[in-house]
Amino acid sequence: MNPLLLFQDYTFAQTLTGTLIVGVCAGALGPLVYLRRQSLLADAISHSSLPGLLTAFVVATWLGFNGRNSWLLVTGAVLSGLIAVTAINYLPRIAPIRQDAAMAAVLTTFFSLGMLGMQYIARTPLPGKGGIQDFLLGNASTLTRLDILSALVMGGVGLLLLSSVHNWQTAAVFDVSFARAQGVQLHILSALTFLVLTVVTVNGVKVVGVVLMVAVVISPAAAARQWVTRLPAFIAVSALLGGISAAVGSYLSILYSLPTGPVIVVVQAGIVSFALATSPRRKKVAA
Repeated sequence: MNPLLLFQDYTFAQTLTGTLIVGVCAGALGPLVYLRRQSLLADAISHSSLPGLLTAFVVATWLGFNGRNSWLLVTGAVLSGLIAVTAINYLPRIAPIRQDAAMAAVLTTFFSLGMLGMQYIARTPLPGKGGIQDFLLGNASTLTRLDILSALVMGGVGLLLLSSVHNWQTAAVFDVSFARAQGVQLHILSALTFLVLTVVTVNGVKVVGVVLMVAVVISPAAAARQWVTRLPAFIAVSALLGGISAAVGSYLSILYSLPTGPVIVVVQAGIVSFALATSPRRKKVAA
């Protein structure tokens, strides 16, 4: 098969569009997560979205609706992710545990519930349950127009919200004391960031899967950080690398009939390795 013929295929065009949207949105959000040192939070959200997503599917099917409707699935996953974020932030206040321990506890609990839900669906004669396991490692070839539209709308709105408070974000990331002195409402800013992170993470679950979504958020940022230092350039380069890696990964996954998520992550690992090898900072340290 001529690899170039893929670009004339309608299914591949949808796959490429969907992965590009997810890659760019996740890459643009990655620097904020990277600078806040909250990489595990993205992992916790992606794993925690699974039970909400499966619950939405089961309830919608029981009520006679289309259980695979993207908006219903995303709504369930976002609600589950927000509950997880709330638990992660609330547990350290009522118990003598650190936030990273709370993240680990919430992540494993929600993911276990999701796996139990997946077993329940597999054993129950529910219509439309075929391919539900793709949410673990992702399968971009199953994306529909509605999936792409929901990813574009929700991811785009989320990034627009963050860009509207860009100056606040810069102050909060680099100098919390200065941000407080300027009257920045840090709790509102954190809540907004967590909300957008949840939405973007959930949007990427169908493409990359809950297991590997954290890599799609963090890897482009880790690579971009080796070349740029200013936040606007950091975000732009990270978004570009996220889009490129997602597009290349989806192309290779369809060409060789491989799971989308792992291929995208392997491509991103190659980009990070190249960035580390060519980083100007590495040369300064070596000198």
